[in-house]
Amino acid sequence: MPFRIELKSVEKFGRDLVRPEGVMALKDGTVWTSHGEGHCTRISPDGSQNNLGELGGEPNGICIDRDDSVVVANIGNGKVQRLHADGISTLITDNMEGRPMPTPNFPHVDSRGRIWCTNSTNLRRHVDAERHPVPDGSLCRIENGRTEILAEGILFANGCALDANEKFVYVAETMGRCVIRYEILDDGALGRPEQYGPDFGPTGHPDGIAFDTAGNLWVTLVVMHGLGVITPDRKFHVVLHDPKGELVRRPTNITFGGPDLRTAYVGSLRGPYIPVFRAPEPGLPLIHQK
Repeated sequence: MPFRIELKSVEKFGRDLVRPEGVMALKDGTVWTSHGEGHCTRISPDGSQNNLGELGGEPNGICIDRDDSVVVANIGNGKVQRLHADGISTLITDNMEGRPMPTPNFPHVDSRGRIWCTNSTNLRRHVDAERHPVPDGSLCRIENGRTEILAEGILFANGCALDANEKFVYVAETMGRCVIRYEILDDGALGRPEQYGPDFGPTGHPDGIAFDTAGNLWVTLVVMHGLGVITPDRKFHVVLHDPKGELVRRPTNITFGGPDLRTAYVGSLRGPYIPVFRAPEPGLPLIHQK
């Protein structure tokens, strides 16, 4: 095992949060989370927090664009939205090539400003695809106002991430209990999917993923109440486990912040706070952190 995070080293950040599924950190110490009642929550470095945006639905995964606006995958209303610092929100898209996007799950902005976004399932109620898995999840890319479907047939498409060189895009296949990746070809199309790392086992349902600068791919394990990493040699190790979900409860996404990008923030389905710990390596800088 490359390292282990002791549960006693995990602290709580924020308070009274509602389904903080997505979490992102700015350079100045500000942290944003999604809010299950149709908003996003902004937590300032001094600990003060407020809810912003009348997004509706149930905001899920979030990311930060170069201008520090929040890109929201709203799994509750089938929209990808943009939330600005003043609380004003705008629609980015509600369709994929003219087809509905029923369950947008997680967005990621690359170095060219393109938004990659997963759609978990074509079923309107994503919980139906969790109870009775069907391979109808997809990955799309939003560029210049156009949403293009790049990959389909995914067993509940969840978190997504690009590697340091943006040569591959990675997707957490929750109901397949693994991570898959696609090569990004020169013309922008994707190559064939390949599994990255091993199967995670009966309770190893991956939700969110994020790289650190050492090339480890961090994976949140939502059913297991744990975190793991896929090392560059594609071996998988559970590095944090909270068997009873007393502190790290139903973890969904992970991001890195702080001056050295070694402060790890973990989103969750049920926790009223953000679990925080010091990571052994800095996170791979996202577009808003470069």
